[in-house]
Amino acid sequence: FNKQSTKELHEQIVRHLLVPNWGGTAAIEIEPLKLKAWLLDFEVESSTRGKYKSVMSGIFTWGQCEGLVPRGEEYNPCRYVKGREFSAVTGYEALALEVHDTFKVLGELKQPEYELALLIATCGLRISEALGLKWRDILWNKRLIAIRQTFVHFHLQDGAKTKLSRSRVEAPQLLLDALAAWRRETTYGSDDDYVFASTKLGGKQPRSGSMLVEDYLRPAAIRAGVLRIEDGVTYGPDGEPVKRYGFHTFRHSLATCLMDEQENPAVVQAILRHSKMDMTLYYSHSRRQAKRAAQEKVLQRLVPAAAAEMREPMRGPRTIQ
Repeated sequence: FNKQSTKELHEQIVRHLLVPNWGGTAAIEIEPLKLKAWLLDFEVESSTRGKYKSVMSGIFTWGQCEGLVPRGEEYNPCRYVKGREFSAVTGYEALALEVHDTFKVLGELKQPEYELALLIATCGLRISEALGLKWRDILWNKRLIAIRQTFVHFHLQDGAKTKLSRSRVEAPQLLLDALAAWRRETTYGSDDDYVFASTKLGGKQPRSGSMLVEDYLRPAAIRAGVLRIEDGVTYGPDGEPVKRYGFHTFRHSLATCLMDEQENPAVVQAILRHSKMDMTLYYSHSRRQAKRAAQEKVLQRLVPAAAAEMREPMRGPRTIQ
């Protein structure tokens, strides 16, 4: 596995779902219909159900490669479990904030949570990359940040998510000034210390991303009026329900802002360090204002043309007094 989080997810599915239910059954005796019925019993989204199926199918494929299961599609029951209930496509759509909303959230944060959020909002780092940073990774004179390791699920991993991500990120001077101010304040300011070190752990590890979201980022967004909670449901600035809100929101917001400003898509892709342009386009959300502006351009060309071709309405006969 390239990511520790992916490995842990697969292990959880195998240990807590597959083994307890199918551990006592021979692989070649698992019937597709029974497998499908078992999967449908889970009250989860179709994408989650599809993930369970995918992990189980991978185990069968591995068993066939190792000679533990007869080769051939007919010996993998997952191949015959089909339907939209197992779709890998998720209905999740990330939240992208307007610039003024991002500004309001940042205004509710204090040092060093402010610096962490500002780093992601301007450079597009993933939270795992930001937490994995050490002071020596900031190349002050070159105004660059080197991504050398990530911090995922309380584990440090060398490198980044993809080969393209293992690169150097441009850092604006104002951001560097903010980080330098934090370095002067923190107890852990040596080159080998983490930029966002955990004081509870004596600086030996970075802080927890999930705890930072729950303790600082979400409350800041609520105080700023960007998020509101009613009857246990979280709503965003446009009044739509929000499934997730975290540091990754700033990454989507950055992509959307740059695209709205008519930046070269290749430049946006380079900033986000996506290996494919399709992912960059997925990250950039079309805002309502942008949609309306595009429609207005078409409307301004259609309406005058249509008005010119319109004939004067026929008048009815005048009433004779």
